[in-house]
Amino acid sequence: MESRRIVMTSTFYPPYHLGGDAVHVKYLAEELVRRGHEVHVLHSMDAYDLKSKKRPKPVKSDVNVHPISTSMGSASAAVTYLTGANRKAERTLRHLVSEVRPDWVHHHNISLLGHEVLDIGKMPRLYTAHDHWLICPRNDLMYRGKERCARHDCTACSISSGRPPQVWRNGTFSQNIGGIDRIISPSRYMSGILQDRMNVPSTVMPNFVPRPKADRGKATHFLFAGVLEPHKGLDLLLRAYEASGTEVELHVAGSGSLEGMVDEYALRTGGKVRKLGFLQHDRMIEELSTALCLVAPSTCAENSPLSCIEALSVGIPLLVSSRGGLPELVSGPCGLVADLTVESLASALRMFEEETAMRDAMATNAKRRYEEAHTPEAYIAQYLELVGGEA
Repeated sequence: MESRRIVMTSTFYPPYHLGGDAVHVKYLAEELVRRGHEVHVLHSMDAYDLKSKKRPKPVKSDVNVHPISTSMGSASAAVTYLTGANRKAERTLRHLVSEVRPDWVHHHNISLLGHEVLDIGKMPRLYTAHDHWLICPRNDLMYRGKERCARHDCTACSISSGRPPQVWRNGTFSQNIGGIDRIISPSRYMSGILQDRMNVPSTVMPNFVPRPKADRGKATHFLFAGVLEPHKGLDLLLRAYEASGTEVELHVAGSGSLEGMVDEYALRTGGKVRKLGFLQHDRMIEELSTALCLVAPSTCAENSPLSCIEALSVGIPLLVSSRGGLPELVSGPCGLVADLTVESLASALRMFEEETAMRDAMATNAKRRYEEAHTPEAYIAQYLELVGGEA
């Protein structure tokens, strides 16, 4: 196998990260290194400081990590959002490309690295559409954060969302996107919307997670895992759980603005709703492995959340909304798609509690679905084929 040199860019990278896009970059980088390739990842510490007040301790890695910091600190990331440019990121990437001479550059979430990084280097350039950033300043395609966007006015949406309009999205932004050689979409949904909104073709490559150390155990609870925010459908889920009358506990993992609401429902249900807070990966897998199902009732258009794929990897079925790429994850079937109403979600929760045979069959299908579509081996083989490499 010929060793390749790859440079990746990502606004965030573990342990300085806030979401699944950064975790995916870590998984991909580590899998490539494990196969003998040389990987460099450039990310922004300024962006992390803008989003978080506390830095975790750095961790050792075989991946070559290049954090970017400026004297402006988090203000630099804010300026990048406003102007679409990050001169420090551009200079660092140019130097890195010149020094490493990579076989290709792979861009991920570059929202706070600036779109000009897309135009650096003459080698093949890839971009993974982890979210809607290419077409939406909010990244979530939610008009004013309340409803799905139907080609509304981005300027009005930005202002009402408390964000300055990104006037730079015209001109060179479109040129830089046009210069990308290959775009990866983690879901058919994302591929379709990029084609519809921007006339941009992409290759569908479902996300992957490493093979788990644990497997499915005795089911004892429902699990919600993610940021505790309305766009994840948590408020609706809590109301549906109370209305369902189920005896099974609902465990809620994560942090966010709805923590108080979770506490309220814990009292209202006599402790059957349990707030777990943020869980490290191993602890999360333990929670997943003993769940009747993972509930992802997002009101926003999700792409391909890693939490759902983690559930499939340990044989746990899904209960999802019909938004975005979520329905694609339950094909098999390895879960249920529910309407975003209290009645529909409550009914689905009761089914998972009462229909044991159905739940067991979906659990078997969940594990099979993971093996078919979401393993590291399947992803890396398709990835290297896409760039003309060898698995």
